Amino acid sequence: MFPKHWQIKPANEICNAIVDCVNKTAPIVDYDTEFKMIRTTNVKNGRIILDGMRCVEEDVFLKWNRRLTPKKGDIVLTREAPLGDVGLIRTNHKFFLGQRTMIYRANGINLNQRFLYYSLLGGPIQGQLKALGSGSTVEHIRVPDAEKISIPFPPISEQKKIAAVLSAYDDLIENNKKRIQILENMAEELYKEWFVRFRFPNYENTEFEKGVPRDWSYTTLESLGKIRTGKTPSTYNSEFYGGEYPFYKTPDMHDKVFVFETAETLTEQGLNSQKSQIIEANEIMVTCIGSGGVTAISTKKGCTNQQINSLSVANKKFLYWAYYSIKYLKPQIELYGATGATMTNLSKGKFSNLEIIKPTDELIEKYFNLVSSKFEMIKKLSQMNQMLEEQKGSLLPRLISGKLSVEDLDIHFPPSMQE
Repeated sequence: MFPKHWQIKPANEICNAIVDCVNKTAPIVDYDTEFKMIRTTNVKNGRIILDGMRCVEEDVFLKWNRRLTPKKGDIVLTREAPLGDVGLIRTNHKFFLGQRTMIYRANGINLNQRFLYYSLLGGPIQGQLKALGSGSTVEHIRVPDAEKISIPFPPISEQKKIAAVLSAYDDLIENNKKRIQILENMAEELYKEWFVRFRFPNYENTEFEKGVPRDWSYTTLESLGKIRTGKTPSTYNSEFYGGEYPFYKTPDMHDKVFVFETAETLTEQGLNSQKSQIIEANEIMVTCIGSGGVTAISTKKGCTNQQINSLSVANKKFLYWAYYSIKYLKPQIELYGATGATMTNLSKGKFSNLEIIKPTDELIEKYFNLVSSKFEMIKKLSQMNQMLEEQKGSLLPRLISGKLSVEDLDIHFPPSMQE
């Protein structure tokens, strides 16, 4: 499978550290701290998702990191639920490992860290992980097996070139994400200035009553448009899946304003099996079961699963104001849990009756006119990132298998590999 000059060795022979998590639940706090836990749900598509991280106090952080403190550049692998998800730590946050995760750190002599990262994402090693996985109900891999997975690798100079090609894509993607974040911050800051702090145009001459502009009103979400709760098409019918229509689920929404791509798709037959749950582009999707209050906007006709309620605003110029108004309901949505449970469980009826303060139509539409260009740029950058991910995805298996040689190429290292 690999060129003759490549070697294959167990991971524990060419890594400086392979460290498992503390196999018990850390005592978390219900407020934000700088000490954040990487759970399996935070490891997805090669990245560590910062949204929704749980926090602890410093003493717990130090205790859980007594064997090794995760740092920028470390690779996190999930051993269970699900098995084989990989994420690269790209920030200097103070992290510790949650249950069923482990860290890989290459020795830098025989094995380059970035090359190891891309190798763990690739088919050969993912295949090994699945083959080593066991468990009648939940697939998992034992730590000793995870330490001994076989890593194919060329000479270190060639590894760095392979990593440089793939990292160039990742750097562009990360740069676009930063630009998206800046644009979103600008739109959100204007929302807060006008609709939270009440410093909207001509606020000095506005009459207030009980701290709220007199011509604003309290209303419910259902007054803004049509609300639907999703439903999963039958998984027993293979003809329902693998088509052109997105099937939106919570993991597809994390860290996104607009969702352009979903892990699962539906055929027209699968979509039409849930006709009353079909949503169109530009609907606000909100998770109301499990991880509550995650909010994103659809970009294409499709449907969601039952964990998500969607709002189709009647006045299209209300879209971005409504998007932030619902995002700011996240703490309230998270409070709705079953008795004795920590999981959010908010029904369509309760979601529909959540109350917000509604400004005048004129002010909402003025906000739309000011921020719509920013959201259009967010769309373009998001689409560009999707294209870059697809290109990287087609190159990765050929590069990490040696089928596409970079040995004789003059490759410049991208910024992330020059740090």
